[in-house]
Amino acid sequence: MAQLFNASEYLLDRRLAAGDADRLALTGPAGDLSYAELWDRVRRTAAGLRAAGVQPEQRILMVMADSPHFAVVYLAALRVGAIPVPVSTMLRADGIAELLRDSRAKFLAVTSEFAVAAESAAATASELAGLLTDFPLSASRSSPGGTPPP
Repeated sequence: MAQLFNASEYLLDRRLAAGDADRLALTGPAGDLSYAELWDRVRRTAAGLRAAGVQPEQRILMVMADSPHFAVVYLAALRVGAIPVPVSTMLRADGIAELLRDSRAKFLAVTSEFAVAAESAAATASELAGLLTDFPLSASRSSPGGTPPP
């Protein structure tokens, strides 16, 4: 059987194999990351996604600021075979809730500045399995309706 293509592996692992571990992968106001640092964060976040219950082909709605965290979560989602769904950070809770329903996302990844709107939206998303916050990744599982399980 042929091995499946993985964009995260293609973008990161081949750079390391080519000897580019110390080369700059990301730069911006939040700082710089080498390919080795990015690869490490993506692998750790992918493990966190798996621990949170993310399965291949599940969607992760992303309400995240443009930052290294965004790139890490996006690439980690690809690495585990999930489908990252980045959306506008201009959305309010009702817009996020609508996209959660429309995309059938099982997980919602947010950076802190969007947590209040995301938590409000998550409370109305009965199919949501988890809210992913605090990067490096931590996950909280919610039962339908957004209330924590006992």
